[in-house]
Amino acid sequence: MTYDHHIDKTEEELRELREVYDQDNVDRFIDGLEAGRISSESQVINFTNKIRESDGLTRLELSRLEAIKVGFIEAYATNFNKRFSTTHLLMNRMRSGISRGMKMLESFCEKKRKRKGSSTKKRKVVPSSKMGKGNYRPSLYGMNYYNESVKILYDEIVNYMNDLTKCIDLCLYMTDQVKAVRADPAWAEEIYDKCHKDTVVNHRSVIKRFISLNVDMENGIMERMKEWERQKKSMKELKAKLYHTMDENEWNDLCISEEVMIARSQGVTNEERALWRDDMSQIIRVRTVIDHLDELFPEGAKYVDGKFLARLYQWCNIVPSHGLRYWYAYFYKHYMIHGKLKPRGENAIKMAKGKIASLDSDVDKKEKEEFSQKMEALLKKYLVEPSEETNAQREVVNF
Repeated sequence: MTYDHHIDKTEEELRELREVYDQDNVDRFIDGLEAGRISSESQVINFTNKIRESDGLTRLELSRLEAIKVGFIEAYATNFNKRFSTTHLLMNRMRSGISRGMKMLESFCEKKRKRKGSSTKKRKVVPSSKMGKGNYRPSLYGMNYYNESVKILYDEIVNYMNDLTKCIDLCLYMTDQVKAVRADPAWAEEIYDKCHKDTVVNHRSVIKRFISLNVDMENGIMERMKEWERQKKSMKELKAKLYHTMDENEWNDLCISEEVMIARSQGVTNEERALWRDDMSQIIRVRTVIDHLDELFPEGAKYVDGKFLARLYQWCNIVPSHGLRYWYAYFYKHYMIHGKLKPRGENAIKMAKGKIASLDSDVDKKEKEEFSQKMEALLKKYLVEPSEETNAQREVVNF
């Protein structure tokens, strides 16, 4: 009698397989040997060799799944599960384990001939197998009356099922994590923002070239995002829905298109004109530093301290007619868009300015140079220099 090996590549089927492979039941094994008519020494040895071979392939698939796991959740876009659900994708990555595991389970099914006139419909392996979910008879004597070769076979099967369970656990972990991200818009947005920043940094020259060429930057996903925004729906929710639905090429195209369109629409605001007149180069430098200011602080920091803000105020080099109050209002407004720390207030900055003014000139000069070096390092990492060809082309990417 032959059995139906097919299983749907769904999370439910995968969890059912895990329950089966997580069993360590000597009674099932012994009853399965009798049901499967595995009785001679040569049959046991041949079966043992097949199990060892299957286990070796399963361990190879486990290593491949572990390689996929690295960065899988942290990546907003992935080439792995473009067309399939996460579970379907990962089950495809352990084809050998699933296929050979089902054949192993079938070996412990009843080997009965079909009766004339009986149904032609095949029975499923998992609910029929003694090592699966089929009914079994408890053994009276356990393994005591079996040859050493049978005990070795049992040990190999237990090892094999343990490795299959590890593969399934890894698949289920990644499946659960993807579902968790999609159910948590804040988490999805955090991954989106980090990956977006990394992608933009890695494609600075491409973005600059597209800005200068003034080419059409239509993008279907970006249009979908704009339409979602026009309907006043939460962008966090959309980012959660789009998580792991794009491949890397689509993601790169989205990030580049988005940044180019933002750059083209950027102009000098009235606030910026009041502080720097039409010095677009300095405005872009200040914007870039403010957007990435948190990188200059150690993990666990809670505040942007007064002395740092006093040095930043000096470095920003605003026009003399506007003082600290105007600059701080601009800084606070723009920093709080992305910043995670709490900036100290104007009074803290004034006190810090007084202390700086009392420093020895050489000390002050050294501190100012060190601060300037930090700013330049940040700009070198994120800033795309503006094109000098036309006013329209002088608008650059704000990142």
